[in-house]
Amino acid sequence: MPISIALGKPLIGAVLARLSARGQARRVVDMGPGAGTYADLFRGLTPDATWCAVEVWGPYVEKYGLRDKYDQVIVADVRYLDFIKLGPSDVVLFGDMLEHMSANEARDVLARAAMKSRFMALSIPIGHWPQDEIEGNPFEVHVEDDLSHADIQNIVPDLCGGRAMVNDQGQGLGVYFAATNPADRDTLAAAVVEAEDLIASATSDGLNAVAVDFLDPDAKAAFRDRIAASVMA
Repeated sequence: MPISIALGKPLIGAVLARLSARGQARRVVDMGPGAGTYADLFRGLTPDATWCAVEVWGPYVEKYGLRDKYDQVIVADVRYLDFIKLGPSDVVLFGDMLEHMSANEARDVLARAAMKSRFMALSIPIGHWPQDEIEGNPFEVHVEDDLSHADIQNIVPDLCGGRAMVNDQGQGLGVYFAATNPADRDTLAAAVVEAEDLIASATSDGLNAVAVDFLDPDAKAAFRDRIAASVMA
């Protein structure tokens, strides 16, 4: 869907905040932003960053006001995106979108993204999550609808942090972080550890929410503020 579940987003936000504090999140590229949830939640945590969105479904740009949320919006299929023309970035976000392509396509996209970005953060469903097209958008189909933690480890290159959050039925979400350069891997691994410590020590119960209605401005703002209060502590 053009929106996603809340699980794992505080960890991604905390990592972005840690990288931003180090001056290492000055350009963020959001792949498959849908309704622009990541920009809504995290732009305040990266005050010095410019944000670029790469959205495959053109109608979402107007429907969700993406040009008001991002400094640059590119309508393109990431599988065929020219990463050289996209230019270098500090962080590439793949939020609940790699399941919309085959595992081989995802592996290729990540390899090409890693050549032009220092850090990658990924959120991806784990377990059986079938989905058909939505509102006429064929790109909403889950091509890979039964991924495991092991599957994702085989797809994502140069993992250096993350976790799988699943229930007793094996369904849930995985949040992963990757970098290719050895020094960047050390930096990202440290940021992930710091972020996990911040989340673990957070007093806000709302950070552990599984579902938030991100199309409800008040609910989204409340969740954003809980994340900011915790990760900027």
